[in-house]
Amino acid sequence: MRLLELEIESTGILARKLVGGRLLGEALDELAADTAHPHRELLAHHDQWPLGWLELPRGGPWVRASLYTAQTLREECSELVVCGIGGSALGAQAVYAAMDWPVEYLLPVQFLDNVDPTQMARVVEGLQLVDCAVNVISKSGETLETMAGFLHLLAQLKRAAPDAASLARRIVATTDATKGLLRPLAQEQGWRTLPVPSDVGGRFSVFSAVGLLPLAFAGVDIEALLAGARELQDEIAQLPAAENPAWRVAALQYLLHIRGGMNQIVHYIYGDPLVLMGDFFRQLWAESLAKARRLDGSPSGVCLTPLVARGSTDQHSQNQLYMEGPDDKLYCFISCRQWEIDPLICLPEGSRIPELAYIDDRRFGEILAACMAGTRGALIEAGRPVFELRLPRLGAQEIGAYLQFWMLATAYAGLLYGVNPFDQPGVERSKVIGRQALGSQH
Repeated sequence: MRLLELEIESTGILARKLVGGRLLGEALDELAADTAHPHRELLAHHDQWPLGWLELPRGGPWVRASLYTAQTLREECSELVVCGIGGSALGAQAVYAAMDWPVEYLLPVQFLDNVDPTQMARVVEGLQLVDCAVNVISKSGETLETMAGFLHLLAQLKRAAPDAASLARRIVATTDATKGLLRPLAQEQGWRTLPVPSDVGGRFSVFSAVGLLPLAFAGVDIEALLAGARELQDEIAQLPAAENPAWRVAALQYLLHIRGGMNQIVHYIYGDPLVLMGDFFRQLWAESLAKARRLDGSPSGVCLTPLVARGSTDQHSQNQLYMEGPDDKLYCFISCRQWEIDPLICLPEGSRIPELAYIDDRRFGEILAACMAGTRGALIEAGRPVFELRLPRLGAQEIGAYLQFWMLATAYAGLLYGVNPFDQPGVERSKVIGRQALGSQH
């Protein structure tokens, strides 16, 4: 892959023994031989599954609409608040965090992705209400957390707005194109609207208007972001299983789970701009694969539990568990090869410590890479299964490729587990109970 660097073989993971003594590499080759072409197998489900996300990187009217709407908002607004939760916010939030340095060219975007009272008060108190734009994202308009936050913010905006027309120009509702509670409200109030595609699930929607409007407002290069996702997908969609890197990563995790005693997958992320990418993966993997039943109706309910660790900080809080605790975790190291901003360490004259001379004239990127090499190497020495995925740089193309890589790997994993990776029946009941606790009859 040109935009991502995947390293599996050199970590020794393929020599790990599965239940029965078979090597992981042998089992992976055997599974690849039985899976002729994973992407064609995925496309064969187009009548049953919402696969519109596969077409999003190619662009369309929603891209032009997102760019135009973002530009008009930028002309009179200095910041944007996104009211959304889960798939309605996390993709854009992760990309924004990854691109948020250097900050000279990005406008501020805040994400109201929870109903924590302290966060709500802090965000609203800090806003310039007279020139703040708001993007509320909910396909149904019934999402409790999103609508509570948005309606509270709307009340504050109305008190500060000089007139209804100026307020309406600053509000965009991203919602279902034809139905739901939010669309008629937006039409009545004169707000602009963008569509949530009907054939795209929320956690796969970052390249729709759901993710593109906030990112375009911030100033992220949307065309480059889509180009990265498109290039990666076009490259690997043509490959047989044995050569398809997204399928190999999915199959690696699947085999270590069902035949290797692994229960958890840790994304060990080295580079703070990428930490929210761990949350993006966590939602993808957990919501997509942990299903009570397989497609054939047989019981399932299993997948690797996704965890996120932040390097190098968590070397000092979790590594003891990883090194000497239960051998039930697979480790994926995520890093960036080149940082755009990378300060040089210069030890001050007169206060040099001989034992620390080795860090003089080093860059922080080197220190971070060395910390990762230490943790990675120690885990390999301890016999723990490790693989690595690197971004050559933190560019929009590379980030677009990264997002699409994990969406494809998750979809391929759904095929391996024999589950529908695009629904989430297990979360619906909690929503009903939560609404009833507040007196809702729906």
